[in-house]
Amino acid sequence: MGRTVIFVGGRDPMLFPGGLESFVRAHGRAALRAGYEPHHFCVGTNARVEATSFGMLHVAKSPYRPLRGILVAAHGRRVAEAIDRFVGASRQPHLIHSLGPWASAGVDAARRLARRGIDCITVATPYSTFEHETLGKLRGHARAHGRWTGLKLRCELAWVRLAAAPCEGRGLRQSRRVLANYGSVEAIVRAAHGDAIRFDRITYASETAFTHADDETPVAPAPLAGLAPASAPLIVAVSRHDARKGVHVLLCALARLRERGVAFRACLVGGGPLLERHRTLAAALDLGASTVLTGRVPDPYAYLKFADIFALPSIEEGSGSLSLLEAMQAGAAPVVSRVDGIPEDVADGESALMAAPGDAEDLARALGRALGDAALRSRIARQAHAVYRARFSADAFAAALRDAYSRLGFPPADAANASEPAAAMPG
Repeated sequence: MGRTVIFVGGRDPMLFPGGLESFVRAHGRAALRAGYEPHHFCVGTNARVEATSFGMLHVAKSPYRPLRGILVAAHGRRVAEAIDRFVGASRQPHLIHSLGPWASAGVDAARRLARRGIDCITVATPYSTFEHETLGKLRGHARAHGRWTGLKLRCELAWVRLAAAPCEGRGLRQSRRVLANYGSVEAIVRAAHGDAIRFDRITYASETAFTHADDETPVAPAPLAGLAPASAPLIVAVSRHDARKGVHVLLCALARLRERGVAFRACLVGGGPLLERHRTLAAALDLGASTVLTGRVPDPYAYLKFADIFALPSIEEGSGSLSLLEAMQAGAAPVVSRVDGIPEDVADGESALMAAPGDAEDLARALGRALGDAALRSRIARQAHAVYRARFSADAFAAALRDAYSRLGFPPADAANASEPAAAMPG
């Protein structure tokens, strides 16, 4: 049996297919492959313990809504109590790895255990900050999203600044190490919470790197069958429908391509609060049979395997994009926003084509270039897949996680039992 790693990841990862929940599942799978025994702690509407393919899941019941990191100060105590009960009378050291905005819950759990003489190494991996993400939604808010959406976002920003951001900063400052996937994230976090945070860089992977073979050929999803013209290249976007993801920008870019007589098919995959407004916008732009907005689907990877082009029109990401990594694995040619951590993953003209975030005309230009040049699409897709294999595969992530934990003095059981134990990081 491997050494126990405790992950703190927010909402029940069995209920949501993408986002932070996918990030949580990928970390569990990487920890298993690296030789650890992962236990995931989160909040839900009912308490339960469940064995999953990515580790043991421990759901603590929380009376507070929403079940999001924005209320981590309220949910965190439930998570810390659940971890305390799980560890029980053990005197073995533990590693607690908090994901997304849940670092304060991890350090609070470690503090409770320390009172009982149980040593814990606390690690955090943020992908943005509360304020940066909410400001991104406000920057991406458009008339098509409605006034009420804008008002809710301004209220959310006020709550973030009053309650959520201080809790977030405390958790990151008190963690032993913050493992950042991107230089952009480190810069965002330092700007928000100061220079006292101790960072190390680490790669990562999407869950599909563990669950799908690169060369598999799935059945074509039904929504693709009705798109016309059937011979046109297929554009696929996989994204949550919120204001910071730039879905309305993509729709406007597609409308410009249609007006110019550029043939394409487009499938926008994902759910979210603005899905119906974006469907209304697509109808108003007369995108017709060329474009479909599917809503949430069980497995977006099947769509990406049939894509000629992957579109990522984000206005804000904070870090990079899990859906971009999935597209690189699937073999699609990325056309992406030049924002936050995206340029750290792909290079313009080599492994992607880039457009200015929020600029529908520039996005239409980049998409038009990819649509009109099959050789360019093929070259970019091959290079993107090579980057995925070298940096973002399941094996690369598992090796990086094993190395990061070992350098903190928490190697897996096989290394811990060896004659030469791994050296711990200073501090």
